[in-house]
Amino acid sequence: MINRDTETFAELGPEASLGEVLLALGGRLTRLQTELLAGLDQPLTIRQYRILSRVGSGHTSLTALCKLAHRNPSTMSESVDKLVNQGFLSRRPSATSRRTMQLELTTKGLNARDTARRALDKFTGELTSSLTPDVREQLLPALFQLYTDAQGNLDDR
Repeated sequence: MINRDTETFAELGPEASLGEVLLALGGRLTRLQTELLAGLDQPLTIRQYRILSRVGSGHTSLTALCKLAHRNPSTMSESVDKLVNQGFLSRRPSATSRRTMQLELTTKGLNARDTARRALDKFTGELTSSLTPDVREQLLPALFQLYTDAQGNLDDR
């Protein structure tokens, strides 16, 4: 049984639905992630962190980044240009197509991404530390399912 004491759910109300709680949690987590990333020695925005993570995972073309982020090329290009100018990313012609530029993490970008990842991992560890191991074990697959379902809604638009 969930303890819905009125102090904990003051802004949502004790009768808050699962959807209301999920959306409020998403907003709160985004706000906390924004603050955490901005407070690093090498400050990043959420968008910058995601781009660095995705390039580091092998998504090295602007087209791939646009598809993953559901952003138009001009918006993504602006973000990538800023990361290149800040020294986080480099561009070079693709080995398969001279017209395509391939993005790479620079040493500075790799360090910034890894520092941010460690900070986020520490934060989520602290956030979930009060959960029992059984709840944590069930939470990850449930969150992956919700994420996948939400992604499907984006893809349908």
